[in-house]
Amino acid sequence: MSQPIETAKLLNRTKSRTSIRSMFDEVAPTYDFLNHLLSLGIDNFWRATATAKAKKLLAGTPSLHILDVATGTGDLAASMAKIPGARVTALDLSPEMLGIARKKYPGITFLEGYAEKLPFDTASFDTVSAGFGVRNFENLEQGMREFHRVLKPGGHAFIIEPMIPRNPVIKSLYLVYFKKVLPKIAAFFSKSTFAYDYLPHSVEQFPQTEDFTAILKESGFRTAEYFPMTFETSILYVAMK
Repeated sequence: MSQPIETAKLLNRTKSRTSIRSMFDEVAPTYDFLNHLLSLGIDNFWRATATAKAKKLLAGTPSLHILDVATGTGDLAASMAKIPGARVTALDLSPEMLGIARKKYPGITFLEGYAEKLPFDTASFDTVSAGFGVRNFENLEQGMREFHRVLKPGGHAFIIEPMIPRNPVIKSLYLVYFKKVLPKIAAFFSKSTFAYDYLPHSVEQFPQTEDFTAILKESGFRTAEYFPMTFETSILYVAMK
């Protein structure tokens, strides 16, 4: 079987909400450890960068209500909760990930749900954030429309995703690590080899830079911009309603 066909089957397998939930339920016990290990701890810096950007843009907003979508084990939600005056609600479709999140951060409200049908009223949040989960949405465009719907006028969305570097040299080195080294390391610690084979392919297939900001604008956001981080291995998108 050719690699393009294998890749297509790999991605199609995770397009259903049930498959995505099952995948993250399976990796939940080792998720935090592998995230920090495989990113060399830089994932914490990426979350801190998004939080600092949010803090600057939202300065002066009273009773700030933040929704963190695809929260996983809650690290971005907890980072956003450090913004003065912030009250954070976090949502994920994986009950196993949420169980870990609730133990780690008991002061945050964690709910089970999915991005394409957020269980909240229109214009009920000042900010929506998402860290490394948007590319797994079953329907990306619908998810972004929901982000836009639940935001108050003038509210912001902060979205972090892995990025394929545009520099040819860095890109080639990055893809060797991402496709060859990372899955082998993950397989040593996790019983879910599929999740870490899926990861690099999902990142490659996700729209980058202007392609994703175009989707944000088509979803109703007035402005959308992006900020590459750490040699373009990660990227922060900021959009305003």
